[in-house]
Amino acid sequence: MQQTSSKMISTIANIDHIKQVNCATIYKVIEQHAPISRVKIAKVSQLAPASVTKITRHLIEKGIITETERQPSTGGRCAISLAPNSQKIYVIAAKIGRKFLSISHYNLAGKKSIDKRFNIEDKKGESLISLLRREIKSLIDDELQQGNSISAISITLSGLINPQQGKIIYTELNGLNNFPLVQVIEQAFNIPTFIGNHTRALALAEHYFGATQQSQDSIVISIHHGVGSGIIMQGKALLGVNCNIGEIGHIQVNPTGKQCHCGNFGCLETEVSDTVIVEKVQIAIENGEVAPFNNKTLNIEDIYLAAASGDPLCEKIVSEAASYLGKTIAILVNILNPEKIVISGKITTAKNTLFSAIQQCIVHQSLPDFHKKVIIQATELQPNSTIASFALIKKAIYEGDLLQKINIKN
Repeated sequence: MQQTSSKMISTIANIDHIKQVNCATIYKVIEQHAPISRVKIAKVSQLAPASVTKITRHLIEKGIITETERQPSTGGRCAISLAPNSQKIYVIAAKIGRKFLSISHYNLAGKKSIDKRFNIEDKKGESLISLLRREIKSLIDDELQQGNSISAISITLSGLINPQQGKIIYTELNGLNNFPLVQVIEQAFNIPTFIGNHTRALALAEHYFGATQQSQDSIVISIHHGVGSGIIMQGKALLGVNCNIGEIGHIQVNPTGKQCHCGNFGCLETEVSDTVIVEKVQIAIENGEVAPFNNKTLNIEDIYLAAASGDPLCEKIVSEAASYLGKTIAILVNILNPEKIVISGKITTAKNTLFSAIQQCIVHQSLPDFHKKVIIQATELQPNSTIASFALIKKAIYEGDLLQKINIKN
């Protein structure tokens, strides 16, 4: 009897999953081809017309899509077009960075109407979470005053994140290790909440809105105070069972290098990160080398600009870092054979030095058939943006989970 009951539960769960997937498929077709008729939706999605009718009725009732215009008649009844109701569905996307908390208000079409930034260098643990909760509440209250609601919240940050459990496993900063962030935010606001590693989410953002929209297999490498990567395979984010694929910053590239915060020596991020490049230039100046600035005015932006302008010292240090990065990228090209690799970070200011060194490495250290086809370029997305966090919400929409929870016609 118990075995029969378990089979029934399993069957029901499977049916619900199929409905969720079909719903997400239809929504995505509508978003990509709007305005579009139900007949054309059935052709594009390859779902039965009856299923399309039932699911679109459900989405209309919830206010997620809307009927727009009648198409020209071809002899029978005029087909009615459908389109997403994205302009009336609002979400909050936040990024917890090294120095700043960025928090934005978007509609589901990706239009950002509010963008706030707060210095968090002196905030850790509960004080940081209190600020996050307070600012989320402020945006929610503003929407309620206008008669609107917030349908989802998303948060990105660096470190090891388990998005399925909604938990921060480890982050070098902020004192939030083993912290159930999703649970805390959902308990406070009763709104579906999603979290993810910022670089992994950035790969999604490039795939949805940026340089890799036409690529099924791509890699985004982010260089800032650390180094990380996000991998897209067959149009989906590659996370794995443990949800943390892509920690290339901890590949050993220099066995005699300095110790990393992870405990190992000579990790990629101890040779390539913005912080390390500043330190190398500082040491060179202290040792008497000539630079177009001094230690008191030194910053990473000036170093990359100087390298781009051909300053010998800065160009040498950036080129050396790019070679370490290029060796790592060659490994990724051999293992994953991507169509595109996108570099994100201030280092792209010195693009000639950067991409020249990377190209030399992959030509000499990866399979010819692989490196001939791969395109390497700088990001097309704005820096210091919450767009990566917003991409987590789009992912939840496209996978169907969030579609089941949105209802703007209460």
